[in-house]
Amino acid sequence: MSPDPSATDSSQAPFNPLAVGEIAAIRASLAGQRRRGCPVSEVAPGLGYVSRHGLARTALLNHSTLSNEGNFVLEADGDGPAPPALITQSDPPAHTALRDLLRPGFARASITEATPWITDAVNALIDGLPDGGPADIVGDLALPLTATVIARLVGVPPEDAAELARLSLVISSRLPDSFVGTPEWRQVEDYFTQATRRRRATSEPPDDLITRLATGTVGGQPLPEQDVAFHAWQLFVAGLESTAYTIGSTVYQLLADRSRWEALLADRSLLENTREEGLRYGSAIRWAFRTVAAPSELGGQKLDPGSRVIVGLESANLDEEVFGPDAADFDMRRSTARRHLSFGHGIHLCLGAELARLEITATLTALLNRLPSLRLAPDAGWEDVQSPMFCGPRRLEIVW
Repeated sequence: MSPDPSATDSSQAPFNPLAVGEIAAIRASLAGQRRRGCPVSEVAPGLGYVSRHGLARTALLNHSTLSNEGNFVLEADGDGPAPPALITQSDPPAHTALRDLLRPGFARASITEATPWITDAVNALIDGLPDGGPADIVGDLALPLTATVIARLVGVPPEDAAELARLSLVISSRLPDSFVGTPEWRQVEDYFTQATRRRRATSEPPDDLITRLATGTVGGQPLPEQDVAFHAWQLFVAGLESTAYTIGSTVYQLLADRSRWEALLADRSLLENTREEGLRYGSAIRWAFRTVAAPSELGGQKLDPGSRVIVGLESANLDEEVFGPDAADFDMRRSTARRHLSFGHGIHLCLGAELARLEITATLTALLNRLPSLRLAPDAGWEDVQSPMFCGPRRLEIVW
């Protein structure tokens, strides 16, 4: 099924921003929310939803009264240990200290240095595809690539990356529900706890993100083992899914109307904007949560302390006021494409944004160079990821 939001009219259905379903139906409901024009729509008692780009941007910037506490989860309870305040769920000064600890691993120089081996990784995966296909662009290329890349940066040995990715996909599929009591999380936590202990037991640990977490300090104090495990996994899963789904959805759009693919083959200067439009249109992470920390207002609407706000990143990326009346379409030449909020905004802008851009560019470039005859497999359909949080194709078959 093509993800065409005009194909389904769900404007009369109750709006549920955490619904799992076909992308067409979800985006039709998001369009309905934007048409209603309510700054913060109450979708449940104490839970509001922001659908417009301008207000979403304002909410993401307003970190003093809209706390990042509890981001991506509805409830923090579970039968496991209470999770620490992760970088994606914390506010300054803890957030600032954590970000400073991790930022060198995502610095521009580090990303530039990674370009050759990421390109090699893409080409190695293409080498492993069957001649002429069919192949699954998500399962056979995008997810193995992102797992390989983030594993190397975090400090996961290549032989462990696939299993850790499998466990992480199971865990993240539960969001926004708690996962700390699941057997998958216990395996992941034990894995990163043991890795932390190894880093702390050696005088010359490897230069990776686990080492930065295990040997660094926040507020002058080393992080507890549990915190290191949570942070290391968060970095791993953040670099795994969203970029892979963006690669899959972008390739789909380029091949569903193959004149787009032909245009890229003829003019590689379109590649950067195509990537940004893929990030906007794909909108792999649908929303972020904020908790109202103090009496405040958003768009003239009062917000009560303790209430929650869902910032609709996907809806903001489809806002007609910013991206034009054809915002529901994929346009590789869209002049406003880079205004998307797919990486967030403000102090919580994704640390791995430039890494994700590099992976997307490297993948598209390799496909253009090596598989110029690429096309969708006969009867290839769009199979949605079954997640309230992630947007993209679960699998997508291609041939060449």
